[in-house]
Amino acid sequence: MYASAVSQTKILLLAAVVATFIFALPMVSQAQIANECSFSRTLEMGVDGEDVRCLQKFLNDAGFVIAESGPGSPGNETSLYRTLTQEAVVEWQKAKNVSPASGVFGPVSQAAYLLALIDNLESTVANQTTTPDPTPTPTPEPVVAGASTSAEDEEREEAAEYLKDAFMMVRDAEEQVEEFDEDDEEEKQELEDDLRDVRYDLYDALQSFFSGDYEEAIELAEEVLDDARDVLEDAGGESDKSEAEDVLEDVEDLFDEMEELFEEAEDNDADVGDAEDMLEEAEELLEDAKDAFERRVYRQAISDALDAEEILEDITDEIDVVSERDADEAVEDAKDAFEDAEDEIDEADDDGKDVDEAEDLLDDAEREIKRAEVALDDNDWEDAMEYAEEAEDLIEEALDAIGGSDDEEEEAEEAIDDAWDAYRDADDEVDDAEDDDDRGWEDARELLDEARDLIKDAEDAFDDEDWEDAIELAEEAEDLIDEALDEL
Repeated sequence: MYASAVSQTKILLLAAVVATFIFALPMVSQAQIANECSFSRTLEMGVDGEDVRCLQKFLNDAGFVIAESGPGSPGNETSLYRTLTQEAVVEWQKAKNVSPASGVFGPVSQAAYLLALIDNLESTVANQTTTPDPTPTPTPEPVVAGASTSAEDEEREEAAEYLKDAFMMVRDAEEQVEEFDEDDEEEKQELEDDLRDVRYDLYDALQSFFSGDYEEAIELAEEVLDDARDVLEDAGGESDKSEAEDVLEDVEDLFDEMEELFEEAEDNDADVGDAEDMLEEAEELLEDAKDAFERRVYRQAISDALDAEEILEDITDEIDVVSERDADEAVEDAKDAFEDAEDEIDEADDDGKDVDEAEDLLDDAEREIKRAEVALDDNDWEDAMEYAEEAEDLIEEALDAIGGSDDEEEEAEEAIDDAWDAYRDADDEVDDAEDDDDRGWEDARELLDEARDLIKDAEDAFDDEDWEDAIELAEEAEDLIDEALDEL
C-alpha cells in the first residue's frame, strides 16, 4: 500500500523539514534542492530512457549497486531497465518499506525517492548551518526592488508553507480514517481510496516543489488541503477550517446582537459603562480571527474568535438595559431551577422530611414564572427578568426549608476553583511544549480550549445556583485537562 511508503511518521518528518525550509532554503542553491531525477512514468522491465539511467545512478550512489562491473556499475549506468536494475530496485524498496517490493518503480516508489531526497537535503542544510564558510563575504551589490530572485524566494517559502499544511491535513485525515467504524467496510474502502488519491496528489505537489515549479506546487497543495479535509469530514471528523467557520459565525452573530443592544441602550440614555470600548476590542479580535482564517491559521482564528466572544458576553453586565435574550435566559433558568428543586423536594418527602413549607414556596415560585412568561409575550423584558429572579429567590428559600444547599454550593465553588488551577498549570505546560515544538501540543491545546469552555459553563451554572451541574461540568473539564496532558 502507498501508506507504507508515506507513513504517518514520515509525513510528520516531512512537515518538520518543509517548515525548516522557510529559513534554510536561502542557504541552499537551486541545484541542491532540484529533483535529481524527473520521473513522469512508471519504470519497469523493458523500459528504455534517460530516466532509467538517472535511477541507476541514484541506486548506485545509495548503495544499492546495479552491478559491480560492466553495464550498470557505478560510472557505467545504462538507459535499459533489465533484471539487474529490477533486483536493485527490489532491495531498495525493501529498505524503504515500499510495499509490494515488486521491482516496479512507480508512483509509490517515486514518492519514497523524494522522501530520500528530503532526508539528504536535511543533512545538507544542517552541515551548511554548522560549518563556517571559509570564503570571504563579498560586498553586497544593489538589489533592484522586485528582482526575480527575491520573488522566487518568497514564492518558494509560500509553497513550503502550503506543503506543510497539506502534510498535516493528510495526517489528520489518515488518523480519522483509521478510527472510522470498521463495520461499514464499503464506506471505509471508499474513504481509503479517496485518501490514496490525496496521497498521490501530495506526491505530485512535492515533485513540483523540487522541480522548482512553486506556483504549481501551491495549486496542488491547495487541492490536497481541500480533498484531505473532505476525507476527514466524510470520516466523521471536524477539520480546523470547519470548526473555525462555525465559531466565527457564532461570534459574529453575538457581536451583531451586542452592537444592537448597545445602540438600544444609548437611544434610551441608559448607562453603557465600558461597553463601547469592549465592542471595539471585540471587533479588533474578530478582524484578527478573520485574517488568521484567510491565512489558513485556523487554530489561531478559533482562539481569537473565542477571546472576542468572552468580551462580548461580558458586555451585558456593562449595559444597564434588559435585552430579550437576557429575559429569555432568565426565564429558562428559573424553569430549570424549578424542576430541579421539585425533584429534590420530592426526594426529601420520600425520606420523611417535612416539606410543607418548601412546597408552598415552590408554588409561589411557579406563579412568578407564569408571570414572567406573560411578560415575555408582552415584550416586557424588564418585568420578565424581575419575575424570573423573584422565582429563583423563592426556589432557593424552598431548598433552604428542607435542609438547604449550602454544602453543594461550597462543593461547586471548590470544584470550579480546582478546575481553574488545573487549567492554568496545564496551560503553562502546553505553552512550554509549543515553544519546544514538542509533538502533541496542538491536540493538547485543543483539549484545553474545550476544558476552558466547560469551566465557563460551570461558572454559569454556579451563577444560576445549579450546583449539581456546576460540579459535573467542572469535573468534566478536569478530565479533559488530564487528556490534554496525556497528549504531551
